[in-house]
Amino acid sequence: MLNILVVEDSSHDLFWLKQVLDDVGIEHALSVADDGQRAVDFLCKRGEFAHAPTPDLILLDVHLPSLTGVEVLRSVPSPEKLPICVLTSSRAEQAVFQREFGIDGLRYLLKPVTPASLRDCLRSIESVREF
Repeated sequence: MLNILVVEDSSHDLFWLKQVLDDVGIEHALSVADDGQRAVDFLCKRGEFAHAPTPDLILLDVHLPSLTGVEVLRSVPSPEKLPICVLTSSRAEQAVFQREFGIDGLRYLLKPVTPASLRDCLRSIESVREF
């Protein structure tokens, strides 16, 4: 069972992402944070998320209310060690994610996410390759 945190504010994109996860056939438990601050709280296990599961995979949107995806990662300890796939509709911020957090091309997914791009991302993260 893969614990997945999706940080996404668009209900349409979240619906599509759930479909792709089902298509890929990974047994998973899904947690959702709909803004950047809630994502930080979840990852730092603060407040209502004090007992949240530690995610095996984080699907992080770039453009979020309250904090952007970059600001989320700047706000959590050791972001370069997190199993993250970045979700976005453009490649504009890709260099920032690469430079600051070591998130390379396969872990930077353009929306709409496809089963193939999600599989590639999973294969690029050592801790989740076996899924």
